[in-house]
Amino acid sequence: MSAGAESSPIIVCGCQRSGTTAIIRILNDNGMMISNEWALFAWPAWQDQFSLTQWLENKRDEVQQNLWLQYWHYQLELTGSEAEEGFVAALHSVYGKRDAWRWGDKWSDYVFHIDTVKAHFPDAKIIYIYRDGRDVVASMLRKTIESDCDIGFKRWVASIEAWLSWRDRVDHLAIRQEDLLQYPEKVAASIAEYCGFTLESAGHAAYVLLGSDSETPEDHVSENPFKHTGAYHDRLADTDVPANAMRHLISLGYARP
Repeated sequence: MSAGAESSPIIVCGCQRSGTTAIIRILNDNGMMISNEWALFAWPAWQDQFSLTQWLENKRDEVQQNLWLQYWHYQLELTGSEAEEGFVAALHSVYGKRDAWRWGDKWSDYVFHIDTVKAHFPDAKIIYIYRDGRDVVASMLRKTIESDCDIGFKRWVASIEAWLSWRDRVDHLAIRQEDLLQYPEKVAASIAEYCGFTLESAGHAAYVLLGSDSETPEDHVSENPFKHTGAYHDRLADTDVPANAMRHLISLGYARP
């Protein structure tokens, strides 16, 4: 792995339930090493809270007790000696070594910490994905991530406004989830061009990982990627949308004035 690849991670962010996991599926399908909501891997090291070895031990214990994490990280292997060599070596210990790869991390809340990310990794590639806030909140309610739509909209608005605060001054790629649904190969190609790799497979771009709305914690790739687009009416009405959220829906083209 080149020094340039190590210092230019791919950072994926966006409000929860907006499609961040779909983006890393595309990246991982093309040889990238993007960790899935493992942001605390790097964060404590930046803040000098504790060592990567200790973080790995904590994560291993969490995985052993969490069925959802076991589902996605069943090949988890942690070694302290590699962890102390740094974040990238620790990623190797978790995900396995490859001959050539780019690394990165996906965490929805990176949108609030982009300046810190760029301070540590000036050449980082930032991908922000957004989605109709009404569908986001409905998904949160279906998944019982939130039980109150007002709180859900607060989270969506906070993410959008954080993105708008750095959108014009930080180089990044912004993606609408709805465009990913309608033009998967085109969006996958734009990701490859922005991140600087050759697109070998757009297979995962044909579907968006929506997450199961049933009782099971297992995610699934929907055979109908449009299933949850505009399908918020079973959970909320347009009259439930706060005024500040509606302003952003209008400005982003999701609603009419």
